[in-house]
Amino acid sequence: MAENTGTNVRVVTSSDEQADDRIHVGQEEGDDQDEDKEEEALKKMISGHPLYGLLLENHINCLKVCLGDEIGAITGSASTTTSVTEDTANNKKLKAALTNPSSSDLDQFMEAYCKALKKLKEAMDNPLKEASSFINSAHTQLEEITKTPRKPSRG
Repeated sequence: MAENTGTNVRVVTSSDEQADDRIHVGQEEGDDQDEDKEEEALKKMISGHPLYGLLLENHINCLKVCLGDEIGAITGSASTTTSVTEDTANNKKLKAALTNPSSSDLDQFMEAYCKALKKLKEAMDNPLKEASSFINSAHTQLEEITKTPRKPSRG
């Protein structure tokens, strides 16, 4: 007596493979469109976030440390450092956003990113300030060494 194990066998023809390819391509195009829509929605959420301006400022401040005066051409500003009042204003913006009762993943990300950029700027800025101070000190010492004393004039 023969048993039926329930195994089905499907014979695949070339026309079946072509139809499968069309289905997969259509699904991939639909997936790409969905991903594009999600990406655009995410970009709008980020650019509309209250901390987005602060994020840009912190990013530009990092670039200012790296590029120095060259950043003026990019940002339209000739200054290369952030003033104390700008830092205070940025801290107020961050604190205001932190006190907002709604705390989504995007809020947490934006807060963390702003803090990370600020710390990065400080970490890059300190060695440059120390090096600049050292160079200025060495320059002053060299000027003092190379000064020739004036001989009193006879007359």
